[in-house]
Amino acid sequence: MAGLLTNSEKSGKRSQVAALNEQAMARFATLFNIRSGAKSHHAAAHWEKANQVGLPEFRHEDWHYTPLQTVLNTQYSFAEQNIDEKECEGLALPIDAYRIVLVDGRYSSTLSSVDMGPFQVALLDNQDMLPDAVNSEIFLHLTESLAQQPIVIHLAANQIAQKPLYLLNISSGHDGTEVNTSQYRYHITLDTNSKAQVIEHFVSFNDKAHFTGSRLTVEVGDNAQYRHFKLNNENNQAQHFAHNDIVVGRDSQVLSSSFLLGAKLTRNHSSAQLEGESANLSLNSLLLPKDAEIADTRTYLEHNAGHCTSRQLHKVIAMDSSKAVFNGVIKVSPNALKTDGQMSNNTLLLGEKSEIDTKPQLEIYADDVKCGHGATVGRIDDEQLFYLRSRGIDGKAAKHMIIIAFAAELTESIESEELKQAVMASIRQRLAEV
Repeated sequence: MAGLLTNSEKSGKRSQVAALNEQAMARFATLFNIRSGAKSHHAAAHWEKANQVGLPEFRHEDWHYTPLQTVLNTQYSFAEQNIDEKECEGLALPIDAYRIVLVDGRYSSTLSSVDMGPFQVALLDNQDMLPDAVNSEIFLHLTESLAQQPIVIHLAANQIAQKPLYLLNISSGHDGTEVNTSQYRYHITLDTNSKAQVIEHFVSFNDKAHFTGSRLTVEVGDNAQYRHFKLNNENNQAQHFAHNDIVVGRDSQVLSSSFLLGAKLTRNHSSAQLEGESANLSLNSLLLPKDAEIADTRTYLEHNAGHCTSRQLHKVIAMDSSKAVFNGVIKVSPNALKTDGQMSNNTLLLGEKSEIDTKPQLEIYADDVKCGHGATVGRIDDEQLFYLRSRGIDGKAAKHMIIIAFAAELTESIESEELKQAVMASIRQRLAEV
């Protein structure tokens, strides 16, 4: 049958991929040695896991829609960009917050807040270990092993942060054959009865290519409240690979929304475990790829305790010849009775060649649960467009109104008016050519 590979062709492809993977791991090994990762128990443990797991083999199911050829063929180097206060302010959101700034993966004391309020902030000691991954894969282990200055943040019991914690991550690129890589690693612990809002922001210092690795892990104590908003505004040459974990205790309330509005290639993992009864989790994302960008978002959620509720809403607005991928899993353990979990993926295709590959999944091992998933794919409704144009609104403005309304279900959940305006400005900027 035309289009199918013969056994010999498959064998040849496997050999090519294996050789490319071996070369790429050798390049990452050079970075690991430069980082002096062996001096860190945590980094060394994850480097060992990275070698055990290895890069994806030929036709690996989890990487079927995310091309890695460019990533694996690139020689990376650690960046060391110097940024002054004026340049930082030009990239930062204008919000009143406790601010931590990492430039190319390194903590900047001069650009970060002196007063961190109720938050206790420290660099990870070389002898310390951070929690195991909820759902690991190779690039998670690479970020863990290559991150040069992991940050540990603690909010004590009964503490309520009056201002958001703002994590500003600035990555730079440069001219030349090597591409800068920056790895960002944060771990946050919220103790019992505490409350915090965290804003995770990724920006590019210039318009040059760079590779960003990111990992945020959060432990939410019993009866705590955690709200997290991620905004990615990196340039159209960037590659962004992120892995966020949330472990949730009893009676806690958690909201995590990611607005992925930049980067040539994005792969964003969000994983969570509901470990205490009556926990409530809302896990959302908005993707807006344009041109030939690829945006891949994946969620993995374990209901491990009874009477918990989860809601997921993942929206995609795909333009031009861009491609989006969604893969979501809800897993209900045998003792998670009275679970209520819902997951939706809604996509708006704006380009003639835009594409979405969606795969929501349920794994249920308990009785007496209520779980569901769904996916919708469509284009702008002609009747809605006609209605708006019949009211004197021109075609471009009418399209923008429909698109903004499609995204509003997620943007309206943002409490900070400054953050909401920044997200809306990014959306409008990317829609300028529609």
